Amino acid sequence: MDKEDLIQNYIANRLSEQEKTEVETLLETDLELQALYETHTEMAAAFQLSKSKAIKKRLQALDAQDTSSETQSFLQRNYNKIAIVAVLVIGVFFMINVLKSNGDLYETYFETCPNTYLPVTRGNNQKDAQFEAFKAYESNDFKTAETNFHKLLETTSSPAIKFYYAMSLLNQDKFDMALAELQLLNTKTFGYQVESLWYTALIQIKNKDIESARQHLTTIQQLNKDFKSEEIQSILDTL
Repeated sequence: MDKEDLIQNYIANRLSEQEKTEVETLLETDLELQALYETHTEMAAAFQLSKSKAIKKRLQALDAQDTSSETQSFLQRNYNKIAIVAVLVIGVFFMINVLKSNGDLYETYFETCPNTYLPVTRGNNQKDAQFEAFKAYESNDFKTAETNFHKLLETTSSPAIKFYYAMSLLNQDKFDMALAELQLLNTKTFGYQVESLWYTALIQIKNKDIESARQHLTTIQQLNKDFKSEEIQSILDTL
């Protein structure tokens, strides 16, 4: 979990007690985490203040229009005010939780794509470069894998190599770069087409590009109804 998501989950009280303690310990020494925490708490406060002002303004307008008689009950005189406050509060709660849940979908469903293209066993000389690239990938040394795959792409146009290059980028949280590579692949028919569409959709969910994510997930269902069928349907039901 990256620091951004860690702080969001901490503020939203979605961490276990042990995780909360770990975050609070980190906040004492980690300057970057401290800055993220302060930013998010300030944004939350500003958001709540904005909503409070909107509620106050609307209630003042109702007071100015109030023509109720003394015989009206308290509930009758204040029904509109109560309704407005309730709608605004529920709306704020819904918006915050929808945004948070969409962000969590990426963390929930993302997992490193396994190397199924070239098992890491000593090959002949012609495959040594690929071997080193996939060896780094399987060792979670994604920076080295990125460099090696990038070099391979100077002499090959293999969509599979480009796909694992994109995966190396994605595992370093280089989301924009990975997305750009995957979008080039999504126009092709190749062995990792549905995987490419899957990771594209996950990045788009993280970026809150929900409509594009829906389209890619639907395309996967059409191409291969068995590929992550439960996960895809669950995501589509959530979006």
